[in-house]
Amino acid sequence: MDETAIAARFRLKVRCFNCKVDTIHTVDVPVADDAPDGIDELLDSQLLRNQRFTCRSCDAAIGVIVGVTEDREGIYA
Repeated sequence: MDETAIAARFRLKVRCFNCKVDTIHTVDVPVADDAPDGIDELLDSQLLRNQRFTCRSCDAAIGVIVGVTEDREGIYA
């Protein structure tokens, strides 16, 4: 199996807690038995808890997820 295979791709809209600027971040989910395959599973997953955020505008390290979309384009698993 290809170690770089992606099972799902999500786009997170994250709002900086400090300056309130929204940014978009892409999270690629690798192929695995317990990989989240929907938004609800992603929000409950350890994968998302391990993501780190640093604001591009003010360098704050705290952000709030305000939106999630699933991006199936270009995913071949």
